[in-house]
Amino acid sequence: MSRYLLKFGKKGNLKYISHLDLLRLFQRGFKRAHIKLKYSQGFNPHAKIGFALPLSLGFESEGEYMEFETDETYDTEDIKARLKSCMPKGLKVYECGMLTETSKTAVAAALEYASYIVIFRGDEQKADIIDSRIKSFMDQKEIISVKFSKKKKKDIESDIRPHIKSINSIKGKEGLTLSLMLKTGSMGNLNAETLCEELCRFCGIEYERSEWSFTRTEMYFSAKKNLKPLTEFKG
Repeated sequence: MSRYLLKFGKKGNLKYISHLDLLRLFQRGFKRAHIKLKYSQGFNPHAKIGFALPLSLGFESEGEYMEFETDETYDTEDIKARLKSCMPKGLKVYECGMLTETSKTAVAAALEYASYIVIFRGDEQKADIIDSRIKSFMDQKEIISVKFSKKKKKDIESDIRPHIKSINSIKGKEGLTLSLMLKTGSMGNLNAETLCEELCRFCGIEYERSEWSFTRTEMYFSAKKNLKPLTEFKG
């Protein structure tokens, strides 16, 4: 048995693919690539594949991660080449590394932060307001977000300020570009769209989803108090 970590990305129309469909896509891809996945035991065996953190529908990505186990040992470059040859347009395979076999630490459990590039393509006046108020937004001690909980059937308030590490902005031809570093994982998770909704509310601007594009660029774990990309995670 061998364990691997695959870095991939989704572009174009594949940003609309669901998490379940993405799982099926990879299972078929491994089969076409003749890579023998390891399966669980029991009445309903399933392939040992796990994603670090499923991406929100409508988000593009340059830094998604999937761990998987195989019955045989393969060269990591060979895995990358095989998968590249049989993946659909829009799904990019970037890197493949080997995880420590003896470690039981799942990639999802190690995840702590994610970085995003968010572009606001609304009118210039709105962009100027958002750009001018980012510092004031970040200077708040609390940023209370209200979301309706389907499970509890009521609105739930939460302070998202501790989950925002940084927001940087720059204006260009495409629009106002925000570079975000947000808490992500089992110890706390902030969706980039939730942040932009709250930023618009703070600016007195109505949030319109069609004016924004989201790309998750990387995911990080903590090693000796430093954040490192998951490509360096070995389990």
